[in-house]
Amino acid sequence: MAGAAQSLKVDPSTVSRRLAAAEAAFGAVLVVREAREFSLTPEGKSAFAAAEAMEAAADRARAEVRDARRALEGVVRIDCPPVAIRYLEDFPETVASQHPELGVQLLSGRAPANLSKGEADISIRAVRPTDMDLVVTHSFGLGSGVFAAKSYIEASGRPSTPADIAGHALVRYAEAFLHMPPFAWVEQFAEPGAPGVRVDNIDMAQHRIASGSGIGVLYCIAGDADDRLVRLFDEPIDVIDMNIVYHQSMRGSARLRAVLDLLIAFHIERCAALAGREN
Repeated sequence: MAGAAQSLKVDPSTVSRRLAAAEAAFGAVLVVREAREFSLTPEGKSAFAAAEAMEAAADRARAEVRDARRALEGVVRIDCPPVAIRYLEDFPETVASQHPELGVQLLSGRAPANLSKGEADISIRAVRPTDMDLVVTHSFGLGSGVFAAKSYIEASGRPSTPADIAGHALVRYAEAFLHMPPFAWVEQFAEPGAPGVRVDNIDMAQHRIASGSGIGVLYCIAGDADDRLVRLFDEPIDVIDMNIVYHQSMRGSARLRAVLDLLIAFHIERCAALAGREN
Protein backbone atom coordinates (compact mmCIF):
# COMPACT_ATOMS: atom_id res chain seq x y z
CA MET A 1 0.00 0.00 0.00
CA ALA A 2 2.88 2.35 0.86
CA GLY A 3 4.55 1.61 -2.48
CA ALA A 4 1.36 2.37 -4.40
CA ALA A 5 0.93 5.59 -2.44
CA GLN A 6 4.49 6.64 -3.26
CA SER A 7 3.96 5.92 -6.97
CA LEU A 8 0.70 7.89 -7.01
CA LYS A 9 2.19 10.67 -4.85
CA VAL A 10 -0.59 10.42 -2.25
CA ASP A 11 -0.70 9.08 1.28
CA PRO A 12 -1.52 5.38 2.00
CA SER A 13 -4.92 6.21 3.50
CA THR A 14 -5.97 7.81 0.17
CA VAL A 15 -5.01 4.62 -1.67
CA SER A 16 -7.06 2.57 0.77
CA ARG A 17 -10.11 4.81 0.28
CA ARG A 18 -9.80 4.68 -3.51
CA LEU A 19 -9.49 0.88 -3.48
CA ALA A 20 -12.52 0.56 -1.22
CA ALA A 21 -14.50 2.90 -3.50
CA ALA A 22 -13.52 0.86 -6.57
CA GLU A 23 -14.60 -2.39 -4.93
CA ALA A 24 -17.89 -0.79 -3.91
CA ALA A 25 -18.46 0.43 -7.48
CA PHE A 26 -17.70 -2.98 -9.00
CA GLY A 27 -19.60 -4.84 -6.26
CA ALA A 28 -16.76 -7.32 -5.84
CA VAL A 29 -13.50 -7.83 -3.97
CA LEU A 30 -10.69 -6.84 -6.34
CA VAL A 31 -7.62 -7.38 -4.18
CA VAL A 32 -6.72 -10.10 -1.65
CA ARG A 33 -4.81 -8.48 1.21
CA GLU A 34 -2.13 -10.84 2.51
CA ALA A 35 0.53 -10.22 5.11
CA ARG A 36 3.30 -8.83 2.90
CA GLU A 37 1.69 -8.53 -0.53
CA PHE A 38 -1.59 -8.05 -2.33
CA SER A 39 -2.89 -10.20 -5.20
CA LEU A 40 -5.70 -9.66 -7.66
CA THR A 41 -8.86 -11.74 -7.52
CA PRO A 42 -10.33 -12.96 -10.84
CA GLU A 43 -12.64 -9.94 -10.74
CA GLY A 44 -9.65 -7.71 -10.00
CA LYS A 45 -7.77 -9.11 -13.00
CA SER A 46 -10.75 -8.31 -15.26
CA ALA A 47 -10.96 -4.76 -13.90
CA PHE A 48 -7.19 -4.31 -14.31
CA ALA A 49 -7.32 -5.49 -17.94
CA ALA A 50 -10.15 -3.06 -18.64
CA ALA A 51 -8.18 -0.23 -17.03
CA GLU A 52 -5.14 -1.02 -19.17
CA ALA A 53 -7.32 -1.00 -22.30
CA MET A 54 -8.78 2.38 -21.27
CA GLU A 55 -5.29 3.81 -20.73
CA ALA A 56 -4.14 2.55 -24.14
CA ALA A 57 -7.26 4.02 -25.81
CA ALA A 58 -6.64 7.37 -24.09
CA ASP A 59 -3.01 7.35 -25.27
CA ARG A 60 -4.10 6.61 -28.85
CA ALA A 61 -6.73 9.35 -28.74
CA ARG A 62 -4.18 11.82 -27.37
CA ALA A 63 -1.76 10.99 -30.19
CA GLU A 64 -4.48 11.21 -32.86
CA VAL A 65 -5.70 14.59 -31.58
CA ARG A 66 -2.13 15.90 -31.45
CA ASP A 67 -1.47 14.70 -35.01
CA ALA A 68 -4.81 16.13 -36.23
CA ARG A 69 -3.96 19.56 -34.82
CA ARG A 70 -0.63 19.48 -36.65
CA ALA A 71 -1.95 18.11 -39.94
CA LEU A 72 -3.01 20.36 -42.83
CA GLU A 73 -5.94 18.18 -43.79
CA GLY A 74 -9.65 17.89 -43.08
CA VAL A 75 -12.51 20.38 -43.40
CA VAL A 76 -12.74 23.88 -41.90
CA ARG A 77 -16.30 25.24 -41.60
CA ILE A 78 -16.82 28.99 -42.01
CA ASP A 79 -20.08 30.47 -40.78
CA CYS A 80 -20.94 33.71 -42.59
CA PRO A 81 -23.83 35.96 -43.62
CA PRO A 82 -25.43 35.40 -47.05
CA VAL A 83 -23.53 38.27 -48.69
CA ALA A 84 -20.24 36.63 -47.68
CA ILE A 85 -21.33 33.35 -49.28
CA ARG A 86 -21.35 35.27 -52.57
CA TYR A 87 -17.94 36.90 -52.40
CA LEU A 88 -16.33 33.83 -50.82
CA GLU A 89 -17.67 31.54 -53.51
CA ASP A 90 -14.20 30.86 -54.92
CA PHE A 91 -12.38 30.89 -51.58
CA PRO A 92 -12.48 27.08 -51.11
CA GLU A 93 -10.58 26.76 -54.40
CA THR A 94 -8.01 29.28 -53.17
CA VAL A 95 -7.41 27.15 -50.09
CA ALA A 96 -7.28 23.92 -52.09
CA SER A 97 -4.69 25.39 -54.47
CA GLN A 98 -2.29 25.92 -51.56
CA HIS A 99 -3.35 23.05 -49.29
CA PRO A 100 -4.77 20.21 -51.41
CA GLU A 101 -5.77 18.15 -48.38
CA LEU A 102 -7.75 20.98 -46.80
CA GLY A 103 -11.43 21.56 -47.55
CA VAL A 104 -13.57 24.60 -46.73
CA GLN A 105 -17.30 24.46 -46.11
CA LEU A 106 -19.28 27.73 -46.15
CA LEU A 107 -22.30 27.83 -43.83
CA SER A 108 -24.96 30.52 -43.66
CA GLY A 109 -27.96 31.13 -41.42
CA ARG A 110 -29.99 33.96 -39.95
CA ALA A 111 -28.08 33.77 -36.65
CA PRO A 112 -24.32 33.28 -36.15
CA ALA A 113 -23.18 29.73 -35.43
CA ASN A 114 -22.33 28.80 -31.85
CA LEU A 115 -18.56 28.29 -31.95
CA SER A 116 -18.50 27.07 -28.34
CA LYS A 117 -20.77 24.18 -29.35
CA GLY A 118 -18.66 23.37 -32.40
CA GLU A 119 -21.28 24.43 -34.95
CA ALA A 120 -18.49 26.02 -37.04
CA ASP A 121 -14.74 26.61 -36.82
CA ILE A 122 -14.68 30.25 -37.97
CA SER A 123 -17.41 32.87 -37.98
CA ILE A 124 -17.77 36.13 -39.91
CA ARG A 125 -20.20 38.30 -37.99
CA ALA A 126 -21.23 41.91 -37.44
CA VAL A 127 -21.67 41.72 -33.68
CA ARG A 128 -18.35 41.78 -31.84
CA PRO A 129 -18.40 38.85 -29.39
CA THR A 130 -18.38 39.44 -25.63
CA ASP A 131 -17.53 35.81 -24.81
CA MET A 132 -13.91 35.78 -23.62
CA ASP A 133 -13.38 32.39 -25.30
CA LEU A 134 -14.00 33.90 -28.75
CA VAL A 135 -11.04 35.53 -30.47
CA VAL A 136 -11.45 38.34 -33.03
CA THR A 137 -8.57 37.83 -35.44
CA HIS A 138 -9.46 40.44 -38.07
CA SER A 139 -12.04 43.20 -38.66
CA PHE A 140 -13.12 44.86 -41.90
CA GLY A 141 -15.74 47.29 -43.14
CA LEU A 142 -18.78 46.19 -45.13
CA GLY A 143 -20.36 49.09 -47.01
CA SER A 144 -23.90 49.55 -48.32
CA GLY A 145 -24.92 51.66 -51.30
CA VAL A 146 -28.02 52.85 -53.13
CA PHE A 147 -28.72 51.01 -56.39
CA ALA A 148 -31.14 51.08 -59.29
CA ALA A 149 -31.45 49.02 -62.45
CA LYS A 150 -30.23 50.54 -65.70
CA SER A 151 -33.71 49.92 -67.07
CA TYR A 152 -35.28 51.82 -64.16
CA ILE A 153 -32.99 54.82 -64.70
CA GLU A 154 -33.84 54.89 -68.41
CA ALA A 155 -37.55 54.88 -67.62
CA SER A 156 -37.67 57.08 -64.50
CA GLY A 157 -34.47 59.11 -64.44
CA ARG A 158 -31.46 59.05 -62.16
CA PRO A 159 -31.57 60.93 -58.84
CA SER A 160 -28.65 63.35 -58.53
CA THR A 161 -28.77 63.58 -54.74
CA PRO A 162 -30.29 61.48 -51.96
CA ALA A 163 -33.07 64.04 -51.60
CA ASP A 164 -34.09 63.38 -55.22
CA ILE A 165 -35.05 59.82 -54.29
CA ALA A 166 -38.32 61.09 -52.85
CA GLY A 167 -41.11 60.29 -55.26
CA HIS A 168 -39.33 57.32 -56.81
CA ALA A 169 -40.45 53.72 -56.48
CA LEU A 170 -38.58 52.05 -53.63
CA VAL A 171 -37.59 48.51 -52.78
CA ARG A 172 -38.04 48.36 -49.01
CA TYR A 173 -37.05 45.81 -46.41
CA ALA A 174 -39.33 44.01 -43.97
CA GLU A 175 -39.69 45.21 -40.40
CA ALA A 176 -37.15 42.67 -39.11
CA PHE A 177 -34.40 44.41 -41.10
CA LEU A 178 -35.16 47.98 -40.12
CA HIS A 179 -33.05 47.95 -36.93
CA MET A 180 -30.03 47.95 -39.26
CA PRO A 181 -29.30 51.52 -40.47
CA PRO A 182 -28.53 50.74 -44.13
CA PHE A 183 -31.74 48.81 -44.67
CA ALA A 184 -33.84 51.49 -42.97
CA TRP A 185 -32.19 54.27 -44.99
CA VAL A 186 -34.76 54.48 -47.81
CA GLU A 187 -37.63 54.72 -45.32
CA GLN A 188 -37.04 58.48 -44.99
CA PHE A 189 -37.97 58.90 -48.66
CA ALA A 190 -41.05 56.68 -48.68
CA GLU A 191 -44.45 58.29 -49.02
CA PRO A 192 -46.66 57.46 -46.02
CA GLY A 193 -49.09 54.69 -46.86
CA ALA A 194 -47.59 54.13 -50.29
CA PRO A 195 -48.39 50.65 -51.63
CA GLY A 196 -45.49 48.32 -52.23
CA VAL A 197 -43.81 45.04 -51.41
CA ARG A 198 -41.37 44.61 -48.54
CA VAL A 199 -38.69 41.94 -48.87
CA ASP A 200 -37.31 39.78 -46.10
CA ASN A 201 -33.97 38.87 -47.61
CA ILE A 202 -31.20 40.59 -49.51
CA ASP A 203 -31.33 38.24 -52.51
CA MET A 204 -34.97 39.14 -53.10
CA ALA A 205 -34.16 42.83 -52.73
CA GLN A 206 -31.44 42.53 -55.36
CA HIS A 207 -33.78 40.65 -57.69
CA ARG A 208 -36.48 43.32 -57.41
CA ILE A 209 -34.04 46.20 -57.84
CA ALA A 210 -32.43 44.51 -60.87
CA SER A 211 -35.84 43.87 -62.43
CA GLY A 212 -36.61 47.60 -62.34
CA SER A 213 -39.07 47.60 -59.43
CA GLY A 214 -37.42 50.60 -57.80
CA ILE A 215 -34.44 52.04 -55.95
CA GLY A 216 -33.02 50.18 -52.97
CA VAL A 217 -30.05 49.51 -50.75
CA LEU A 218 -27.63 46.60 -51.17
CA TYR A 219 -24.21 45.71 -49.88
CA CYS A 220 -21.76 47.35 -52.30
CA ILE A 221 -19.79 44.13 -52.84
CA ALA A 222 -22.98 42.51 -54.18
CA GLY A 223 -24.52 45.45 -56.07
CA ASP A 224 -21.28 46.58 -57.72
CA ALA A 225 -20.77 43.09 -59.14
CA ASP A 226 -24.21 43.04 -60.81
CA ASP A 227 -24.02 44.35 -64.39
CA ARG A 228 -27.74 45.14 -64.38
CA LEU A 229 -27.32 47.70 -61.60
CA VAL A 230 -25.92 51.19 -61.19
CA ARG A 231 -24.76 52.62 -57.87
CA LEU A 232 -26.43 56.01 -57.65
CA PHE A 233 -23.94 57.71 -55.30
CA ASP A 234 -20.20 57.10 -55.13
CA GLU A 235 -19.92 57.03 -51.35
CA PRO A 236 -21.49 54.22 -49.33
CA ILE A 237 -24.38 55.29 -47.15
CA ASP A 238 -23.19 53.08 -44.29
CA VAL A 239 -20.20 50.92 -43.37
CA ILE A 240 -20.54 48.31 -40.63
CA ASP A 241 -17.68 46.60 -38.82
CA MET A 242 -17.44 42.88 -39.52
CA ASN A 243 -15.33 40.47 -37.48
CA ILE A 244 -13.59 37.19 -38.26
CA VAL A 245 -13.84 35.10 -35.11
CA TYR A 246 -12.70 31.69 -33.86
CA HIS A 247 -12.85 29.82 -30.54
CA GLN A 248 -9.69 29.92 -28.44
CA SER A 249 -9.76 26.11 -28.06
CA MET A 250 -8.81 25.92 -31.77
CA ARG A 251 -5.75 28.15 -31.32
CA GLY A 252 -3.23 25.33 -31.82
CA SER A 253 -4.89 23.84 -34.91
CA ALA A 254 -2.65 24.00 -37.98
CA ARG A 255 -5.56 23.59 -40.40
CA LEU A 256 -7.48 26.43 -38.76
CA ARG A 257 -4.42 28.70 -38.82
CA ALA A 258 -3.79 27.96 -42.51
CA VAL A 259 -7.38 28.82 -43.47
CA LEU A 260 -7.45 31.89 -41.22
CA ASP A 261 -4.27 33.27 -42.78
CA LEU A 262 -5.73 32.91 -46.28
CA LEU A 263 -9.13 34.28 -45.19
CA ILE A 264 -7.56 37.37 -43.61
CA ALA A 265 -5.37 37.95 -46.68
CA PHE A 266 -8.48 37.59 -48.88
CA HIS A 267 -10.30 40.32 -46.94
CA ILE A 268 -7.29 42.63 -46.77
CA GLU A 269 -6.85 42.40 -50.54
CA ARG A 270 -10.53 43.31 -51.08
CA CYS A 271 -10.96 45.76 -48.20
CA ALA A 272 -11.78 48.75 -50.44
CA ALA A 273 -14.35 46.81 -52.49
CA LEU A 274 -15.94 45.39 -49.34
CA ALA A 275 -16.26 48.85 -47.81
CA GLY A 276 -17.73 50.22 -51.04
CA ARG A 277 -14.83 52.61 -51.61
CA GLU A 278 -12.93 50.85 -54.39
CA ASN A 279 -13.27 53.81 -56.73
